[in-house]
Amino acid sequence: MTVKISKIFPVFLLVAVFKNLPHVHSEWHNSSFTLCEEGYFRCYNSSVCIQQIENCDGKFDCEDGSDEWNCADEEGSKYWDHLFRKNPSAEHEDLDQKCALNYNGSCICRSKVILCQHMNLKRPPNDLPHAEIDLLDFSGNFFGELNTTTVNSIPAETSSLVLRQCAITELHQKTFYKLSYLNSLYLDNNDLVIFPANIFPKKNELTVLVVRRNRLSYVDVNAFQHLTKLIELDLSYNQLTEIQKEMLEPLIKLQILYLSANRIAKIDENTFPPMSLATLSLAENELEALQAGTFRSATTLKNLFLSDNGIHFLSKGTFRNLDNLVSLNLQGNGIKHMDVEVFEDVHNLTSLYLGNNAFRKLPKNLLHPLTKLQYIYFDRFEMCLAATHVRVCEPKGDGISSQEHLLDNPILRTSVWIMGAVGCSGNIIVLLGRLIAPANNVVHSLYIRNLALSDLLMGIYLFVIATADYYYRGMYLQYESDWRHSALCNLCGFLSTLSCESSVLILSLVTWDRFISVTQPLARKQPSAKAAFLTLTFLWIIAITVAAAPLTTIADQYFGDEFYGSNGVCLSLHIHDPYDKGWEYSAAMFVFVNTIALIFICYAYCRMIQEIRASSVACRSTRQSQDRDKVAQRFGVIILTDCLCWVPVICVKLAALSGCAISEALYAWLAILVLPINSALNPVLYTLTTTVFIKQIQKIINSRVFKRKRSDQQNSDTAHSSSFLPRGNGSKRSIFRRGNQGSINTIRTSLKQSTAV
Repeated sequence: MTVKISKIFPVFLLVAVFKNLPHVHSEWHNSSFTLCEEGYFRCYNSSVCIQQIENCDGKFDCEDGSDEWNCADEEGSKYWDHLFRKNPSAEHEDLDQKCALNYNGSCICRSKVILCQHMNLKRPPNDLPHAEIDLLDFSGNFFGELNTTTVNSIPAETSSLVLRQCAITELHQKTFYKLSYLNSLYLDNNDLVIFPANIFPKKNELTVLVVRRNRLSYVDVNAFQHLTKLIELDLSYNQLTEIQKEMLEPLIKLQILYLSANRIAKIDENTFPPMSLATLSLAENELEALQAGTFRSATTLKNLFLSDNGIHFLSKGTFRNLDNLVSLNLQGNGIKHMDVEVFEDVHNLTSLYLGNNAFRKLPKNLLHPLTKLQYIYFDRFEMCLAATHVRVCEPKGDGISSQEHLLDNPILRTSVWIMGAVGCSGNIIVLLGRLIAPANNVVHSLYIRNLALSDLLMGIYLFVIATADYYYRGMYLQYESDWRHSALCNLCGFLSTLSCESSVLILSLVTWDRFISVTQPLARKQPSAKAAFLTLTFLWIIAITVAAAPLTTIADQYFGDEFYGSNGVCLSLHIHDPYDKGWEYSAAMFVFVNTIALIFICYAYCRMIQEIRASSVACRSTRQSQDRDKVAQRFGVIILTDCLCWVPVICVKLAALSGCAISEALYAWLAILVLPINSALNPVLYTLTTTVFIKQIQKIINSRVFKRKRSDQQNSDTAHSSSFLPRGNGSKRSIFRRGNQGSINTIRTSLKQSTAV
């Protein structure tokens, strides 16, 4: 396996690497001129310039608060408004509750509105008043087929007729001939398969026709022949596969056309006739390509929704003749490439959605023709680097980083230093303590030293991230791509993965060693130091191979160039984009391996706790029973900390893979606080708080203190008795020397007999 040497730097070069990174200037001056430098915007009636990210962030950065003005993208919000239509009867809720129609029938009457909702009707009742009715609502009934006989009892003066969720399966010809004054007709949420011709009278006042959420697969070419006054037509959420030009030609006044969520696979320059369209939605269809000049006949178009199709390429001329376009939604198409000149024809655009596409970078000059663009939306905040001239760019961060800071949350910035300090200091103490204090159980001590070394790597990783955050503070967006694709970020990803995997493997080995010792104390043969060393070497080779695999040249095609650099903290957990390149590898590491290890560790320690409690019951000594209870409690704490570290990671990863929406901020907390829990607590659980380790340290300290006192006493006694003893007689001095040496030997013997915990 060939490893890219350029992707890994030794830790001791950390400071030198940071010194050689591009210079970051965190200061900017407030120009006294009218214009601001790129990426900055002038406050209203002021020479003060503020950064792009400070516009519409909920905080007043301009003295007059003008940076928080005009933050509502009214044109862009029309896309979301058309997805969720308001119930027509809800628009009349504020009317007078008193009936103005002199009606005492079975339905509810409010002002000039009659509500016959959910009454299990199979046809309209015959007691409806023959008067001018503003709204007649039959939602939630069971009409089946509609014909002239069915609707005969509906007053001809009805202005708005609602037939939602009425289980309508068929419309007969001339069904609505009597309702020539009808202004709005709602046939949504039914079971219509065909929309026939000749159901509306030649003279009609219909302006709104809603037939969404049916099962329409065919609309007769003459279905809308007489609807010359129609303004809004909603055919979304059906099964239409094509749009016939002849079908739309009679709709000379049509302004709003919704064709979302159908099965339309192709449109071209002959699809739409010359018309006065202002809003067109083709979202959630099966479009794969758009020819140049496709919308050339829709010159009045202001809002165009093309989201969630399969358009992978946009060429020059796609939006030709759309000079009036102000809102364009292209999100969720998987767009891989766009011609640099693609937006030259829509220079009046103010709102642009480009999120959830395949591109990761945009040419700097792609958006330059859009001089009036006020709002732009990506799925990654780093894309805003290509839109520095746009006042509002979303998102402003990904939960971990923002356009200003690598670690956006101030609490996280502090926590990463604390967790790094705790992880490094604790594990360094363990390594030094285990080397200084002799241990009778050499094999177990070897395991713990390797575990401390593994956890130390996590502390180093956190320190590198903390240093990078400090270095890029306030100007992260400009250097975000350089950082994520740098050798140092790859090193961070390597260290975090190596630490996680090696820690899991060594903890499993330690658990197995304890499990056999407790459950089979007589049958088990203690492994030799050589065998333990070979086992640990094998585990380290596995962990290093797993961590280094994404950095190899032979794995580039599978992992891509952002496996470790997919986020600012260089972690391969991949929560935001769970199915990105190498997702199977990431899932295997954080879900499969960790789950198996966690199940084994929990089972093993639970069994050990049972064995210890069983032996403590049979034990006659109260002191021994109390000691075993303490060991059982320690094992319980170990299980708890392992669960706190791994269960959240496993659950969040599985939730992301299953398609659940994961909070962006959660990723940062997992990376900085949850994953390093074991690295910070393992030294405490396995060494620093163990009785044996504490006694060993105390004995070392006491031996040194005792040695110093005896040496002082020896010198004092020697000086005091020198006048009484002959100079040549060394009997007294040898007595003191033998007594002192005997005490030290006794202490050393006691230390060697202690077992490591």
